[in-house]
Amino acid sequence: MTNDTTESFVQEVDQSLRQEQALAHARRYAPHLIIAFATFIAAILGWQLWQGYQTDQAHKGAQDFSAAQQLAANGDMNGAKAAFEALTTHGPSTYRVMARLELGAVLETQGDLNGALQAFDQAASQASDQTMRESAELRAAYIAAETQDFDAIQRRLAPLLSSHTKFSFLAQELLGIQAWKAGKLDLARSTLQNLSLAFSAPESVRQRAQQYLAVIGEAPAQPPPSAPAAPAHSQGAHP
Repeated sequence: MTNDTTESFVQEVDQSLRQEQALAHARRYAPHLIIAFATFIAAILGWQLWQGYQTDQAHKGAQDFSAAQQLAANGDMNGAKAAFEALTTHGPSTYRVMARLELGAVLETQGDLNGALQAFDQAASQASDQTMRESAELRAAYIAAETQDFDAIQRRLAPLLSSHTKFSFLAQELLGIQAWKAGKLDLARSTLQNLSLAFSAPESVRQRAQQYLAVIGEAPAQPPPSAPAAPAHSQGAHP
């Protein structure tokens, strides 16, 4: 056998061995690759199905919420109450919170202030959106102004007063009014005075603050400090 023939034979053997090794590796790892690929495809399909489900749920939630609002608009408060109560337990979280807000409004209309206060408090605790949460807190504070004492109202308003949002101005207005009703005139004056000078507050709120101040009146003038009494002279004998 010539060198060329030998070298060609060796190359054929090496190639055959490499092919056998490749086939062995393929037989060994192919099931794992197939499983991984199938898992990847299933994950994509599952995500698409979940996205579709979420979209369908959001669409259904919007339809149910709109239908419940229509019941309230038509004066069917009992029907609206039942519909909003049902929406608070299922569907997208945003619609659950919105349903609690609307449920509170229906209960307030029906005169159930304690139930309305509970609904607003629950909405505030469940809301992840700041605007929705503060709206619920303020509406709860308005209910509390009719059912709770001034200290409780002041505690409720504390987070809103420090939020620096549009709700903070309404919270200041409510605090000033309730302080006035509670006989805390100094607090009422200072709160409403600050509100009337807050240029970032809505003009309507500033005007109402000025009107409240006009009704409350200025603080009574403090009497001037009395002159110190002259020291008494002794009555001893004079030389």
